[in-house]
Amino acid sequence: MSFTAASLSDGQVASSWGAIYTAAAKIIVKKVYFYNTGSSSETVDIGITRSGSTRRQFRKVVLAADQSAEYEHIVLSSGDTLDAQTTTATTVDYLVMGATE
Repeated sequence: MSFTAASLSDGQVASSWGAIYTAAAKIIVKKVYFYNTGSSSETVDIGITRSGSTRRQFRKVVLAADQSAEYEHIVLSSGDTLDAQTTTATTVDYLVMGATE
């Protein structure tokens, strides 16, 4: 089985829970980057929803202005979503990098 590196998704985190990436097949998310573009602190919640299941939050991070955070090696199967929410919509940018099968 071989994998190909790819930029999977990018955008801005919403102020309510939502998918920032939905897996169409088995995938390894190599890194997820979050960056606070605002002038005040933002709380970012990060979770995974397995296909047909309930969201499970696995991280909460407070990012000061101009601060970033990254997370590595998340395995998703078809239909799983990587989810996030933040304090203020359109303030925290994200980038999802991975390897597709």
